[in-house]
Parts: sequence; structure tokens; C-alpha cells
Amino acid sequence: MNGLRIAVIGAGHLGSIHARLLKSVEGVDLVGVVDPVRESRERVANECGTDAFEHCDQLRAEISAAVVATPTRCHFEIADRLLRRGVHVLVEKPITASVAEADRLIAAARRHRRVLQVGHVERFNPAWNAVAPRVSGPRYIEAVRAGTYTFRSTDVSIVHDLMIHDLDLVLALADSPVVDVEAMGVNVFGPHADLAHAQLKLANGCIVNLNASRVSYQPQRTMRVFSPRACATIDFARNQATLVHPREDVLRRAVDLTACPTAQRRQIQDTLFQDLLRVENVEVEPINAILQQQREFVASILHGRPVRVTGQQGRNALAVAEQIQQSIRSHRWNGTAEGPVGPDAAGELARVAPSRAA
Repeated sequence: MNGLRIAVIGAGHLGSIHARLLKSVEGVDLVGVVDPVRESRERVANECGTDAFEHCDQLRAEISAAVVATPTRCHFEIADRLLRRGVHVLVEKPITASVAEADRLIAAARRHRRVLQVGHVERFNPAWNAVAPRVSGPRYIEAVRAGTYTFRSTDVSIVHDLMIHDLDLVLALADSPVVDVEAMGVNVFGPHADLAHAQLKLANGCIVNLNASRVSYQPQRTMRVFSPRACATIDFARNQATLVHPREDVLRRAVDLTACPTAQRRQIQDTLFQDLLRVENVEVEPINAILQQQREFVASILHGRPVRVTGQQGRNALAVAEQIQQSIRSHRWNGTAEGPVGPDAAGELARVAPSRAA
């Protein structure tokens, strides 16, 4: 064993995936799995043929890198401790529980000259990467990220659990700060919002509508991006993407179908998406996004390549998430101001569920 020595901190659902995939990354030696729950750490360690530890301080001093896949509340303490030991860190999203902690973690990585990468894995989704360069300068973005209740990540709201994926993608694509936030959320099964809607206005004029839910009966991970020259529809779950390209005269607003003679309307309807609005099913290379994320993390350590999602970018997504949370707390539900759930929220949720609530 003479590769880059990496440990996985956290043996839950995502940590077990990281550990299993790291075994296939060239130039890597998985030297340990850390988790306070004995059954969890030993199960993952046995599956991956490595050692199990109760605490990260028990890891061998010579480890070079670690993946932090613990509950969000533990991210800062563990990642900061590792960075101070000279260990490179890939920390799962959100980067930390607060922007203040994120700032301190970024400073620690800079001070100790270590790689800090944030696990916004959708940046590595092949469908996203196939179309993102072709819809630059977006004017409008809408996304739905919904799933069933899994009992995971319930220590944070749906904004930090799922919506933050789309926040990171929006900020990366639009490359413009958020100047206004309006949001609402509903607590269904605990103290944190389980579904949320947010509308963002960016400094460049782009409008963004985001919907996220972990109490949806039908899983969905989709995004539509409208740019000056094309519209993209991305299905993150199926790794599929479609582009609609308006013809040049349509882009110039030189086509007025309201004046179309009645006799020609059926023909135009039949050929609309071959002629005026050309539909392209984008070829998407099938890759494992988490595995690609790990490979780039290793490459940044071994060869000095820049990471795709920096600590600062993770911090920026978290900052917008905190703005959304603040808007949810101040939102008036049915004329009340009692936080994310007003007195009639349960009835309202039943009225809109399940499809609109997702």
C-alpha cells in the first residue's frame, strides 16, 4: 500500500458510498472508516476491507486526506481538526452549519495550505455538464428537487438538505450575487422545514424559482434553464438533458404566429419543434458523479489541479441558504407571523399536497 492514504469520517448512507467508491480510485489507499456507532463503522470497514475507528483522533497520523460525511453540525469541528493536522479535506454539503463556521474553515485551509473541496456532487452530474456551457447568461431558472422521507439529514431543513444543491448550481451558472429572496417553508415531521419554495432575484436580472421537498410521494430532480439563445431541461436523476434552440428569426422576434392563416396552423403545429423551436436530445456520457468528484479531489492533492467546488463556493451557497431560512422564518402564513408554520398550515398542506407541495 503506497497510495494516497485517505479515511472516511462518517459511516452513514453517504459515508458508506464514499468508502466503497474510494476503493476503486487509482492511487488511493482507504486506511480507515470513522464513526461513533460501532455497528455502522464495523459494517462499512468490513465491506471495504479496512480498519474501523471510533474517533478521528485514533486515525494514524500519516493519513493525507479525508472525506467528511458526518451530520452537518459536526462538519466544522471535524474538518477544522483535520486541516490543522495537515490533512486535505473533502467535506460533504453543506460545508458547515453556518457561514461563520465556513469562513473559519476556509481560513484554516488557506493557513495550512491544504485542499478543501465541498461535496456539491451535482456539479459532476454528466447531464449538467453536457448542457451548462450552452446556456450561459441565464435569464430564468426553475428547479424541483423532491424525495420521499428517508430519515436522513433531518438535523437540518430541506433548504440545507436538498435545495442547496440547486443553489450551488444556480450561483455557478449565473455567476451573479443574489440581491433579493422571498421564501416559504412548512414543517411536517419535525422542527425543520420539510418542504420549501424560494424565489431569488440576481444582480444581473436573472429570476430563480426553487422548490424542494422531502415529503413528496414522487421523487424528482429537474431543472429548466432559459438563456438568451436556448432552453435546457435537465433530469439529474436520469442523467438526461434536452435543449430547445429557437430559429434565428424567432430569436429576433421576427416570427408572429398570431397572424398565421388558419389553413397553415396545423402544419406549423406539427413541425413546430423541428422547424421553429428545434429540440435536441443531448448525448450524456454515463459517469458516476461521486466517483468523479473523488478522482478530482485526489488529482488536486497529487497534481495541484483546482477543485471544481471550492470552500468559497460552498460558503456562497450556504449564505443564500441562510437568507432563505430567514425569509421562511419571517413569512406570514395565512395572516400570521408564527414562524415557518402558521396555525392553519396543516390544512393548507393537505389542500396542496401531494403534487404542489413537492
